[in-house]
Amino acid sequence: MLDHKILYNSIEISADYGRRDYIEAPEQAILEKLSGWLPAARMLDMGVGGGRTTKYFAPLAKQYVGADYASSMIDICRVKYPKDYAFVECDVRDMACFQPESFDFVLFSYNGLDSFSHQDRLCALREIGRVLSPGGYFAFSSHNLNWSRLPDLFRLKGPKPSEAGGLAGIHYYMRQGLKNMRLSMLNKSLFMGSLIEKLKQDERGTLYDDSLNGKVCLYYITCREQARQLAQSGFTDLSFFGKNGKETSCPGALDRSPWIYYLCRKG
Repeated sequence: MLDHKILYNSIEISADYGRRDYIEAPEQAILEKLSGWLPAARMLDMGVGGGRTTKYFAPLAKQYVGADYASSMIDICRVKYPKDYAFVECDVRDMACFQPESFDFVLFSYNGLDSFSHQDRLCALREIGRVLSPGGYFAFSSHNLNWSRLPDLFRLKGPKPSEAGGLAGIHYYMRQGLKNMRLSMLNKSLFMGSLIEKLKQDERGTLYDDSLNGKVCLYYITCREQARQLAQSGFTDLSFFGKNGKETSCPGALDRSPWIYYLCRKG
């Protein structure tokens, strides 16, 4: 497995992230929920990437800082926003460049926390709590281990009608078969359904799911385990948002969502 930071610093991936200009539906819902409070808030946009969320959140905040551990991403942000906002190269697991209680709102979008191991994830949560002011908000997204369609990522899918016949169909099934074989080797399991059920029993674990062409191992977690981790790190008032942007207090309602957005406060 390649180091995630190396991948995100690559020209191809950083350029792709730099072209992204949208916010996800749950990010929009969180933005609207906090819109009356943001004008007085100091915001840290951690894992800012190529500045995808900057133009939506930054104008509303009293102070905005974008941060990422990939220097190529920060370079792109500084080109896109040369004078308006501050961008800092910084690793969420060690934010010594920021004083305690420096921010009132921390956003860590696009499943940035899922790039780390379990221990590094807990370290990141502690660091976020350190730089966040009492009562401050923390919003982030993470891969949902209880997503009902998760096993489908590792199954052979049928081709589109235009690719179903002749050589096109053969090539399609060969590509699918090789991809599934590669993912099985990376995950060290020929029976991905059984592996996923084992991870569900543990309520967390890592998977190669073909993100970035299967080059990264990602952390998956259940709502219940994520709530536990947040409570242990001193966060309270937890809300859940599905990828469709709908807020719910019932984690079971999120089984159809591949990602879950969490909004909580520093207790």
